Amino acid sequence: MKERTYDLVLMCGREPGKQDLQDTIKRTGASFLSVDISPGTPVKDRQGVMQDTVLVIEDLHNSTEFILSGFRSEKDLSGTASGHILRYIREHFESKALDSQNLQLFEVLEGSRMGVAIATGRKLKKVNRHLSELLGYAPGSMQPLELPDLFLSQDDYFEFSRTMSRDKNEAGWHCSSHTLVTRDGSGIPCSIMARRLDGFDPLKGHLLIIEGTHETGPAGRKSRQVLTREKVNSGSFEEIIADVPGIVITTDHEGTITHANSPALRIFGYQPGEMIGKNLVGTIVPEQSRYAKQMIAMINDPLFCQDGYAIHAFENTGKTGEKLWVAWKILALRDSGDRISGMLLLGEDITEHTAGAPGRIRADPWKYQVLAGTRVNENVFDAVFHLCVEISGEGREGHVVGTSFVIGDTQKVMEHSRPCTINSFEGQPADKRQVTNPANAEVIKGLAQMDGAFVIREDGCIEASGRHFIIDNLPLKISSGYGTRHSSVAGITQMTNAIGFVVSTTGGKISIMKNGEIRKIFVV
Repeated sequence: MKERTYDLVLMCGREPGKQDLQDTIKRTGASFLSVDISPGTPVKDRQGVMQDTVLVIEDLHNSTEFILSGFRSEKDLSGTASGHILRYIREHFESKALDSQNLQLFEVLEGSRMGVAIATGRKLKKVNRHLSELLGYAPGSMQPLELPDLFLSQDDYFEFSRTMSRDKNEAGWHCSSHTLVTRDGSGIPCSIMARRLDGFDPLKGHLLIIEGTHETGPAGRKSRQVLTREKVNSGSFEEIIADVPGIVITTDHEGTITHANSPALRIFGYQPGEMIGKNLVGTIVPEQSRYAKQMIAMINDPLFCQDGYAIHAFENTGKTGEKLWVAWKILALRDSGDRISGMLLLGEDITEHTAGAPGRIRADPWKYQVLAGTRVNENVFDAVFHLCVEISGEGREGHVVGTSFVIGDTQKVMEHSRPCTINSFEGQPADKRQVTNPANAEVIKGLAQMDGAFVIREDGCIEASGRHFIIDNLPLKISSGYGTRHSSVAGITQMTNAIGFVVSTTGGKISIMKNGEIRKIFVV
């Protein structure tokens, strides 16, 4: 290969066999990607439909498979495969950009008076000077260590891991207290605050804020971190939130904005200092709107966001009146008397900024984790998701509506269900049964008021409405606190390879389920 710089080496096949190709990848630091389709020459059945084709996309660390089915021509098959490849490449480079951004963020944290580390899995990618000194190491000498090496015992590390997997406060932080081991082998009590660098993808690493503490009694073992206003307003924490890749806004106890970082100013269209002193209501949400009431509820009740799964998605407003969807988490700021004195709001812009659907809420990037291993088409997933958003936000003729949709593995789903009302789609022409057809949205919203669920094929054809799922005495993976609708959809996704959506009649929640588990909750 020519002596030049490469950003990406794309190869057809599973292994970079040629030595010069391997040397080029190592020398230039280029990203490597291989794609492979099996079988290479698909065979058609009697109806002219190609048999299932497997598209495998691999880089040097990961492998992803897509099942391509239902195509009648190689042109359509190639077009779909190309779309998956291009999307994978885009996400790959977005991930690299995020890694670069996180490392830049760490440079800002390097001089922080808090112990700060960036961890990917067990690996410590970065440790700042303050944390090294806290644990008795020379700056830069902790790089060979792994995250478990910081804990005094294996049991303590396992306890931390369990906290990271389940205990999340209302702002998305995992907070706990542990005894960390110093270089000389002694222990030091510390509080640890950890949060994903990417709010949607845990594989992209975590930001850890570690502080020494003398609270060694039972109170020091609590998993709730008291974040004081003084700490937020200190230079060290200002540094931390200044370049966080997301929206950061702090307020007083009445919702008056006291700080807004650069992403917040950019997304909402304000100049530095212009948001300070204004209330959230009337600045980023219109007064008297339904979303204003929900924002006020968040400010007055931090438990409003305590659900570890929940992302509370509001329709916000920029300075010039444009509509923006933002997913919010909230953390109470407390004074020295442990009284709430303000709020720390962490947000992520989830607006669809494409020309085709401006101002709509987008589902990616987390949706690809839900779609993985299923045959559900992405456009079908998007169509059902947006229907749920509209049903949850608008209801029907002023009334709150709850309903459910199950997509994929249709034959098994139908086998484990029975009709509880008339199937309104039976015998209808194909265009009247397509969930991706916008003309059918009002009909679907109307039928959502009736009992039962919608069963939808991978290609978007509505197989049936008004179905009741039969799950017998299946031990469910979700907690017993959920109602019948959630339990039945969780059960059917546990028994099949389908994806479930549930719109709750209370709280405006949209629950997305797979393999019997809730993968995401939106509150709109």
